[in-house]
Amino acid sequence: MRAFAAPAVLAACLACGTPHAQVSATPDPVGDALRYALPLGAAALTFYHQDTEGLKEFGWTWLASQGTTEVLKHVVDSPRPDGTGYGFPSGHASAVFAAAGFVHRRYGLGEAWPFYALATVTAYERVHHHHHFTRDVVAGAVIGVGSAFLISKPLPDGGVIGVGWHGGGPWVTYARTW
Repeated sequence: MRAFAAPAVLAACLACGTPHAQVSATPDPVGDALRYALPLGAAALTFYHQDTEGLKEFGWTWLASQGTTEVLKHVVDSPRPDGTGYGFPSGHASAVFAAAGFVHRRYGLGEAWPFYALATVTAYERVHHHHHFTRDVVAGAVIGVGSAFLISKPLPDGGVIGVGWHGGGPWVTYARTW
């Protein structure tokens, strides 16, 4: 009976203990820069399209995303990998994925894929530099994209603009449901 007591106590301690090791967060200049660059890029895209209604929708999308994130951070109060508080959900991820989701919803996936790629880089950087756990950035991404798809609408005429690079040159497409 005694032979099982030590392993059982060890297993119980491991099961009840904190599930994450405390680590030191390192600077994240890429994620920090993209947190502002992607929303600014989405806003700039509305100016490019002369889309003032889209700019308003993006503003509401970004506010909803960041507001939801801040409320959840304080309600959940989940620690970050370095032991500091307010890790869930990631504000960086919700900001960049709100921008990507807005561009996708408003202008189509053809213009949104670079935003999604850079948003994914931001999320990776936040986890890689120990500012967040994976669940934190996934939740931030869901909040950002969800806010965008709930608030913003496709172009009023139902058109979708696509931009890409094919055969050594750029191409632009426009599709509309009749």
